[in-house]
Amino acid sequence: MTSARYQNGCSRGSQEHRDKAAWYEGGRVVVGFDNGNVNNNNDNNRCLARAVRVARECQGAECKTLFHELYNAYKDARRGKKPSMNKLVFEERWADGLLDLERRITDGTWEPSPYTCFVATRPKAREIHAPDFADRTVHHWAVAKIEPGFDRVFIEDSFANRAGKGSHAAVRRAQQFMRQVHSGQGGGWYLQLDIANFFYSIPRKLMWAILKRGMVRDGVPEQAQRVMHALLRRSAVESGVTYRSTAAQRALVPPHKQLKNAKPGCGLPIGNLPSQFLANVFMNEFDQFVKHVLVVKRYLRYVDDFVLFHHDRAQLERWLVEIEKFLGEKLGLSLKADIRLRKLTDGLDFLGYVLYPTHTRVRRRVISHARAAYAEWGQSHVRGRHLVATPADLRMIRSKNASYNGHFSHANSYRLRAGMHQRFPWLSDAIEPRQWPLHLEGQTLTIRTTA
Repeated sequence: MTSARYQNGCSRGSQEHRDKAAWYEGGRVVVGFDNGNVNNNNDNNRCLARAVRVARECQGAECKTLFHELYNAYKDARRGKKPSMNKLVFEERWADGLLDLERRITDGTWEPSPYTCFVATRPKAREIHAPDFADRTVHHWAVAKIEPGFDRVFIEDSFANRAGKGSHAAVRRAQQFMRQVHSGQGGGWYLQLDIANFFYSIPRKLMWAILKRGMVRDGVPEQAQRVMHALLRRSAVESGVTYRSTAAQRALVPPHKQLKNAKPGCGLPIGNLPSQFLANVFMNEFDQFVKHVLVVKRYLRYVDDFVLFHHDRAQLERWLVEIEKFLGEKLGLSLKADIRLRKLTDGLDFLGYVLYPTHTRVRRRVISHARAAYAEWGQSHVRGRHLVATPADLRMIRSKNASYNGHFSHANSYRLRAGMHQRFPWLSDAIEPRQWPLHLEGQTLTIRTTA
């Protein structure tokens, strides 16, 4: 049995409902400020306070403050981000960090922090400029403010860094165009072009003029405009760069592929969200020219790699002349020397696949990379008919296999995948889903294979 909470019963006033009660005056509650409790027995207590906010008062998206927006951007920035020192430092006092960003964005003093530069070697050596984690949060906030308005004016067949698009959608669309041309009159041609040293050739002053025009059109808040101007006002090299790569690794990158060697006033850093978005904004000028001036029916673009399809080779040659002229005169860009004007039946090498009107194959370089990755893991962890590996090693090969299989699955690749298992008979056992007890983490295990 339990005893009553109030031995002497509840006071009459506290049993009254809402506005009938003595302590409820027009939506306000009489509060005893000495102890924080409702006090309807003290006639001298005239301290009135609202217990809760009135319904519909400052609720919904229209009441979001800059701090709320930065908090959402912070969640986006940390999603999928591997732990790093500046990420951990920021997250230790994330609220203070967001308040500091809010203050600097509001008073217009925000400037990008020094970048961290490292070298990625696949598929080819290139510099990656990673922003500070706090800047990464600002990038997500600013792009979220600006992108919706621009996305509405982008052409349908621009596929890079857009929601609902991506490389696989671009591959499917390219093959659809190939089939339309090939099935209509037979034969057919494609013109595949690429911008030379694209990111490091973009004139920042022209980029800002195009971006500013669109932001004014869409009514983008001035705070976001100032952030984007701070990013484009000067090169990332001038903002400072900390190199996390050896001299030998940096030597792998050709001089013209290094941001520090870009022409004065040109260049966007590779490896951050604004650069990806700005590339689409800049190339949208070209997209509109192709679709509305040249009136190309079958055209698509992925970043700086674009393809035009037509049944007439001579028409593609005429378009090529116009394209080179527009890029040079209007955007300050030039094409790579590798201009591909070929028959559809020769195959289109595009985004990791070789496309034909009738089928799709995986690019040979991707296949060789997959075989090399499997062979390297097998050399380290396969001993006869046994796997000798830690749980982390097994998770790694399972992750790599999922990545390659995901890529292969978008092509006609049944024989390719079967051939991989024949070449590496231990693979099926290595990628088998397993749950490991915590005490086995870090320990080398021996697993007998079935093949």
